Amino acid sequence: MRRRRKNSHVGLWISLIIIVLVIISGLVFWKIYSIKKSAEFDVNSVSQYLFIDPSKELGYYIFIQGDKRSVYVIKVKNHSYNSEIKQEVNFESPLLAESLMADMLGVKSVYNYYVLFNDQSLIEFSNLLGINSNDFSQILSTLSQRGLKVFDYFKLNSIIKKLRPNTTLTSPALAKLMYSFGVFSIKILDMPTMTEKPLEITVSGKKFERLYIDLEKLGQLKEEIRR
Repeated sequence: MRRRRKNSHVGLWISLIIIVLVIISGLVFWKIYSIKKSAEFDVNSVSQYLFIDPSKELGYYIFIQGDKRSVYVIKVKNHSYNSEIKQEVNFESPLLAESLMADMLGVKSVYNYYVLFNDQSLIEFSNLLGINSNDFSQILSTLSQRGLKVFDYFKLNSIIKKLRPNTTLTSPALAKLMYSFGVFSIKILDMPTMTEKPLEITVSGKKFERLYIDLEKLGQLKEEIRR
C-alpha cells in the first residue's frame, strides 16, 4: 500500500510538471506568434526609424526593405540642409526630420518610428540585450551578429520602457528591426555634405546653422538605394 501511494505521488508531480511545461510553452508560442503576426512586423512592408543622439547632433536614419532583404543606415547630422528644396533636417522635430529624409532618398515607408536617446538610456537599452555599450554604432554592429533571439520577445516591452517618453517604438517594430539586422544585408552610409561642420549664416537678421547637402552625391546615394 505504501509503495502504491508513493508511486501515485510521483505520478502526480510528473503530471503537474508536464502541465506547467505545456502552459509555459503555450505562453512562449503565443508571445512570439502575436508579435510575428503583427502588421508592423511584416518584413514585406517598408519601415523607417530615426534614432537621434541630441548631444552629438547625430541621427541614424534606418529603413528596412524586406523585398530586397536589405537594411540601410544613413548617418545624418543635425541642420543638414537641402538647398534644392530649401529644407533642413532639424532634430527638434523628429517626425519632420524623418519625413524629409524619406523624401530626399525616395523611401516610401508604411511605418515610421523615432527614438531620442542619451548615454544613460542607451546603456540601459543595450544592457537588456546583453551588449553593454553606450556606442550606438557598436550596438548596431552587435545586432547584425546576434539578430533577434527567442527570449528577446519577453524583453521588448522593458526595452521600450527604458526609452520612453522619447520614442514611438512598439514591440513589433523593435522586434522587426532586430530580426532584420540579423538576417538581411546591412549598408551603413553617410548623408553627403559639402562641409564637415555647419556654416553659420544670417537671413533677415536671423542667424542659422546650415550643413549643406552635396546634391550630386545625394543623387548617387538615391540611385544606389533604388538598385
